[in-house]
Amino acid sequence: MDNQRPATLSESLWRRASALRYDALPAPVVDKIKDLALDTLGVALGSARLDFGVATRALVRSWESAGGASVCGEPLRVPAHAAALVNGVLAHGQDFDDTHTESVTHPSACIVPAALAVAESRGASGRDAILAMAAGFESMIRLALPARNRFHLRGFHTTSIAGTFAAAVVASKLGALDDAAAANAIGVAGSFTSGLLECVPAGAGSKRLHAGWAAMGGIMAADFAGRGLTGPATVFEGRLGVFHSFLRGESIAVTEILDGFGVDWTLLDTRPKLYPCCHYLQSFIDCARRLRDERGVRAADVAAVRCRVAEGSVNMICTPWAAKQAPRDAYEAKFSLPFAVAIALHDGRAGTSEFTLDNARRPEIAALMARVTHEVDPAFSVKDMPGDVEVVLADGRTERCVQPRVRGDRGAPVSRAELLDKFHDNLRPTPFSHRADAIAATVLGLDTQRDLDALGALLRGAE
Repeated sequence: MDNQRPATLSESLWRRASALRYDALPAPVVDKIKDLALDTLGVALGSARLDFGVATRALVRSWESAGGASVCGEPLRVPAHAAALVNGVLAHGQDFDDTHTESVTHPSACIVPAALAVAESRGASGRDAILAMAAGFESMIRLALPARNRFHLRGFHTTSIAGTFAAAVVASKLGALDDAAAANAIGVAGSFTSGLLECVPAGAGSKRLHAGWAAMGGIMAADFAGRGLTGPATVFEGRLGVFHSFLRGESIAVTEILDGFGVDWTLLDTRPKLYPCCHYLQSFIDCARRLRDERGVRAADVAAVRCRVAEGSVNMICTPWAAKQAPRDAYEAKFSLPFAVAIALHDGRAGTSEFTLDNARRPEIAALMARVTHEVDPAFSVKDMPGDVEVVLADGRTERCVQPRVRGDRGAPVSRAELLDKFHDNLRPTPFSHRADAIAATVLGLDTQRDLDALGALLRGAE
C-alpha cells in the first residue's frame, strides 16, 4: 500500500480483517459461526439429492479435476474454488440458508463454503477457518449494510456482490497474502461480481448460483492476486467502482463499513431460517400458523386474506402478482407470498415437504391463494422482514396476526437445539442420515480440529 496517500476503503477493510486474531474473538462469535456452519452444511447436504444438486455435482465431476477440497455428497476432492462453487449452490439453492436482514445478504452460503474449501485444501486448522469466517462475515455484511435494500431495488443480488469481496478476504486471510496482494485480491474481485435478480420474477432457477459463484470468484481473485495480478484499490468508492456503478451514485454512509469492525460483531444478527423459502416470507408463515393453531382459523372458513408487506420486499414476493398466485414450479413457490400463506393456513406446516409443485397445484391451495391480496404498509421496515396477515372469515369476523420482526438475531435468537432439529431434518432423507451426529459434533467442535480432513471425509461420505 502507498503510504504517501490516504488508504482506500478496500485497503482499510483489509487492515481491519487482517488484524483479527482467533484468541481475541468473543465466545458468542465463535459459537455463532459454528451454528451457522452447521446450519449451512445441513442445508447443503440436504440439497445434494435434489435436481439442482445432482446437476451441479455432475458438472464438477465432468471437469475431471483433482484437488484438496471436499464437495458435499461427492466422493472426490476438487480444487478449492470448484468446491466452494458447488457447496455454495447447494447451500443457497433451497433458499433455506440464513440472512442478515439489515444488509439483505445471505452470508453463510458464501462464507462457509469459501472458508472450508480453502482451509481444507491448505491444511489449515479449524480455528484458522473460524477466524477467516469471522473476517468474511463482517466484511460481507458491512459492505452491504450502508446500501440497505438498494442493490435489490436496482435489480442486483446483494449476496452475489458483497459475497465476492468477502470471499476474497477469506481466501486472502487463509492464504496469508501480504497487504498489497490482499488489497489487489479485493480489487480483482470487483471483476467477478454479478447476480441479476430478473431470475425471481421470471421464475428461473439461476439465483441458486449466486452464493456459490461469489465464493468461487473471491477465491479465484485471491489466487490471481497471489500471482501478481493487480486490482483497483478504489474498487468501492471510485468513479466506476461498486457504489457508483451499482447504486448509480447514490450517497451512502460508508462509515458503517469500518466503524466498529472487530468490536461490534454484525454477524451475531445473522438469522437462520426455519422455513425453506425467501426470508421475507418467514414472518408471514409464522403469522399464518398462529392464526390456524392459536386462533382456530380454518382454510375452509376463509373468505379473504389481506397481507401487509414492507415496500422493499414487493419485488421478491409479490411481483408479478398473477405468477405469485400460480407458481410454475417448486422454486417459484419459495418466492410466493400467497403460496406461503395458503400452505401454512391450510396444512399448518411449511417445510421441505410442503414447498412442492404438487402442493401449489392442489385445488384447495390454489383456491386459497386466489383469495390473498397484499398492500404496502409504509410503517414497515424491510430490514425487520415483518409479517402481517389478516383473514376475513365467511361469517364476517376478522382475525389478524402481526409479527414485527423475524427471529434469529441476537435479540431473538434461534436456539442451537432448533438448528440441530433442522440439521437432522435436512439429513434424514439422505444417505448421510447415519452420519448426522458425527457431522454435527465435528462442526460444533471445529475449534478443536487440527485440520479439516475429518470433516471433509464426513461430507464426502468416505468410510
